[in-house]
Amino acid sequence: MTQTCLQWLSQFPISSRERTWRASKTEMQRWFDAGAIRMNAEKVEWNEPLDFPLISVVLFPEGRTKTTLL
Repeated sequence: MTQTCLQWLSQFPISSRERTWRASKTEMQRWFDAGAIRMNAEKVEWNEPLDFPLISVVLFPEGRTKTTLL
């Protein structure tokens, strides 16, 4: 069974300088909807099947706290 982008990302904790936490699924859906998560340099929908080769994941690409996971 193919995972959605949200299911794949929700298995990882989110870290910042101050703390590490698990974002809620609703919070991550808002991030996807706002374009704050890019996979392979493209905006993806949270419910899109992850059936493509994953080369990079960037959180908050426009912000000062840009984080690259892959």
